[in-house]
Amino acid sequence: MSKASQADVDDGANLMDDQWQKQQQKTFTAWVNSHLRKVNVHVDDVQTDFCDGHNLIKLLEIISEDTLAKPAKGKMRIHKIQNVGSAFQFIKDKGVKLVSIAPEEIVDGNLKMILGMLWTLILRFEIQDISLDDLSAKDALLLWCQRKTQGYKNVKVDNFHMSWKDGLAFNALIHRHRPELLNFDALRKDDPQTNWKTCLETADKHLDIPPMLEADDMINCVKPDERSVMTYVAMYYKAFASSSKAEVAAKKIATVLETNREHERLIAEYEEMASNLLAWINATIERLSARPTLDTVQVCQQQMQEWASHRAEEFPPKLEEKGNLENHYSSLQTKLRLSGRPAYVPSEGKLISDIQAAWGRMEEAETANKEWIVSELKRNQIIENKAEKFQHRADTHESWTQDKDSSLQDQDYLNENLGGIVALKKKHEAFQSDLAAHEARVVEIGNLANELDELKYIKSEEVNARYSTIFDNWQKLVALTQERQTALDTREAELLRLDEIRLEYAKQVAPFMNWVDASQSFLKDNYIANTEQDAADLWTSHNEWKGQLPEKEAELASLNALVQSMQEFGTSENPYCNHSPVECEAKWNELQIAVQARETQLQQEAELQASREALRKEWAEKASEVHSWIRTKQEAVQSVLQAADFQKMEDQVAGMQSLDAEVAEYKASFNTIEELHRRVQDALIFENPHTTITVEELRGTFHQLSSGIKRSITELNNQILTRDAKHITEEQLKEYRDSFKHFDKDNSGKLERREFRSCLIACGYDIPQKADPENDPEFERVLARVDPNGDGVVSFDEFIAFMAEEHADAETSEQLLEAFQVIAGANPYVTAEQLQKELAPELAQYCIQNMSPYEGGPAGALDYQSFASALYGETDL
Repeated sequence: MSKASQADVDDGANLMDDQWQKQQQKTFTAWVNSHLRKVNVHVDDVQTDFCDGHNLIKLLEIISEDTLAKPAKGKMRIHKIQNVGSAFQFIKDKGVKLVSIAPEEIVDGNLKMILGMLWTLILRFEIQDISLDDLSAKDALLLWCQRKTQGYKNVKVDNFHMSWKDGLAFNALIHRHRPELLNFDALRKDDPQTNWKTCLETADKHLDIPPMLEADDMINCVKPDERSVMTYVAMYYKAFASSSKAEVAAKKIATVLETNREHERLIAEYEEMASNLLAWINATIERLSARPTLDTVQVCQQQMQEWASHRAEEFPPKLEEKGNLENHYSSLQTKLRLSGRPAYVPSEGKLISDIQAAWGRMEEAETANKEWIVSELKRNQIIENKAEKFQHRADTHESWTQDKDSSLQDQDYLNENLGGIVALKKKHEAFQSDLAAHEARVVEIGNLANELDELKYIKSEEVNARYSTIFDNWQKLVALTQERQTALDTREAELLRLDEIRLEYAKQVAPFMNWVDASQSFLKDNYIANTEQDAADLWTSHNEWKGQLPEKEAELASLNALVQSMQEFGTSENPYCNHSPVECEAKWNELQIAVQARETQLQQEAELQASREALRKEWAEKASEVHSWIRTKQEAVQSVLQAADFQKMEDQVAGMQSLDAEVAEYKASFNTIEELHRRVQDALIFENPHTTITVEELRGTFHQLSSGIKRSITELNNQILTRDAKHITEEQLKEYRDSFKHFDKDNSGKLERREFRSCLIACGYDIPQKADPENDPEFERVLARVDPNGDGVVSFDEFIAFMAEEHADAETSEQLLEAFQVIAGANPYVTAEQLQKELAPELAQYCIQNMSPYEGGPAGALDYQSFASALYGETDL
């Protein structure tokens, strides 16, 4: 290179240095004034205004927020060097090295050294604290600019000189953080003057960043000074970083408030669900406790159908509603624990234990109602059977006694000869025999009336009235019979001739016909049969009666022989009886037909009872199958819950969800048992000697299996939620679970006081080895935390939450206070304007409504400290 060319290069470099030096002087002067204005001090020229050290000391006190020794008051050179030296020593104590800069150079106004010193201070107090992704302060600041300006048209930040020349990058930073301050789309790359005017004025007016660069210097220089640009960019970073901090604090407060509002909503939902379920339970108990009059079998059957409809249609959804309420309560308590809130205690009468107690009373009312219906059904069956017997016996007796009193009062014997009188006497003797035979029927009718009265038959008064009439008529017949016997006896001396054959016939035919009539009644009697044995007993009774037929057939042959003897005397008339041979034969034939009809009826009854027995056996087999399936799944549930080979709790959840799917799929099979139960009910089968398993037991165990699986899934998910929220490892959770199971001797899922105390000691908790009921404060303090409801037992969820809190950091009211302090500008109070500026409108309004006025503060000041404490249960909101 020639000497002329080398000279041109040197001249260009010197020109560039001069431009940078002038730009630095303006920028650093503006930077110094941005801090000194806080103490109402202004410098015009850093080259001369730092010579005595006074302004330098003030600058260091402001940017370091520290206090330096008072400067010397003298104006001699030695005093100036002393003040600058004191400032340099303070800078050195802060860990900042001023390379090749002596106090004398500052006193002498060496501009290059003064700018170097100021740049060192800017790096230390403005740029050094900028940190991002483990980069140096300069690289971190450059990366921050690149991220914030990404996506803006004509803006690409690669350095701190040429990338900022047209002013668009500064406008992009402002628009990214405060888009309402300028219209970036209206700016153009070919109009840098407008761009610089926009960003400089906007930053000065709205962001409190004084202009530190001049548009002409940036536009006209070949390459802007990197230090000047970095200084001005750092002011933007600090302004927007402060704004971001407030945004983070506002978001944190918003999160806490949203959580609190969600808790309030869940609590309101629980109260409403509990009130509705309790109202239904109480109404159901009242309805089932009613005992209306059931006076017929049909009414009893209708009542039983209503009861079955209640169990099959109304009861299952309410049972599911109860399970949902319990799961809702469990999830609410878990969320309250995880967010550091106090446990929720339902209003009076709406505890889970209160609802379970009310549910138990309802089930007792259901059982009592069913037993009452069954007893009423049996009673009405007996009543209807006895009422029908009474009706039939009374009809037969009244038919027999009809016109008997007029016959007994007839004085026909006055006009008869001796033979006629003898005949009348024999006839009356036969009537007396008939009358004696009917006496047992009257007694039977009376017994039936008494039994119906004892059974509280609804028509007992009618029955008693009818029996009273029958009894009075019977007494009258007895009296009339005696009177006629007396009248005939008075003429007995005149009635000597008696046809022995007719008399014998009359004697034999009367009991025979009574037996036939009684047998007709026996064969037409109603009966009650519920089992095959009942049907067999009916056959036995029938066969015992049938054993009399040969004897009675011989009696009929004897009567026929007597009739034959009368016919040999030229007559078949018999004045001593009312039963003709034709009538006897007809009655006997009717009896044979009745026997066949009765045997057909008994055969049908035997077949019916056989079908009912088959239905009982089918129920017993199917019920045993379902019961065995449920027990198998219950064992599977316990196997999943107690298995030690699961790597994660999610695996246990998957296992329980698989069982839940199997239960849901099996419900179709369970509907089959419901249909079989309906057939059993339709067949009026209420007892089954082949099994003790009832449909209510199957429904209950099936529901317990289904709800138990769902409850276990909920508890496992709550444990997972607790694990993740509290950062508990699987190993820790397994250790806690093993400890809990070891001391849960009865596998109830809860630890009573003694078990919980032993578990704490086993886990290494510092409490006395021996329990002292009167002096055990540490254990009582722990129990109060773990068992806020005071029910005396600790569930696994409560135990996990306690152990997690003991080993992990949790969100506290102190953290919330720190967030409010950021928004309040470190003041002990906050204003409505500050809340509305940083929070969403509805959350700001929530705070304003619930915060108390701050005593001793300005008008409108709000106390955020008591509000934060109330959110975490430390005071009342």
